[in-house]
Amino acid sequence: MNSKDFLAKQLAETAQSIEWAINLVHVDRLLEIAPHSVHPKADETLKKYFGLWSAYRLLFHLVHYEENWAVPGLKHWLGDALPPKNEMKNEEEMWKKELLKGVDLKSMLNRFHSVREKQIELINKMQNKTWTEKTTNTYWGEATAEFSVSKTIQHTFEHGNKIMRIALHWDRLLNYLNQK
Repeated sequence: MNSKDFLAKQLAETAQSIEWAINLVHVDRLLEIAPHSVHPKADETLKKYFGLWSAYRLLFHLVHYEENWAVPGLKHWLGDALPPKNEMKNEEEMWKKELLKGVDLKSMLNRFHSVREKQIELINKMQNKTWTEKTTNTYWGEATAEFSVSKTIQHTFEHGNKIMRIALHWDRLLNYLNQK
């Protein structure tokens, strides 16, 4: 399997993994930041273990990144101009607007799957030469489309790991700290 097919498949599969992981988080905790980072008995490693974002904020971040960075980046390899960074939607402002709407996990997951499908569609439109050809003026300096999609997968693992930690270890590690 070539890298284009493999990474397109990974976009679909890791989207399913993120959905599975976020659905493991209790609905009452979707907007909560794990209290471990401020627990008086937590060491520095444990304080950083969950990060400072809620599971829903992590999912929003993945969606925002892919809608505003990953998709425009792939469109660039297909001939579109990149939007200037200063014209991109500010993530913090968009997050505040999202909070006003309240938690709508189904809608957020639909956006996530939709942006993943769009990336797969764009990848499938690329010639192999375009896929591996370095282009300047990308968000990553000189890079290939292959690199850009690999970065999106890495980004998914990074933040998906935190969602899984919240889902799997919140109570166990909080009980551990409370018993110290």
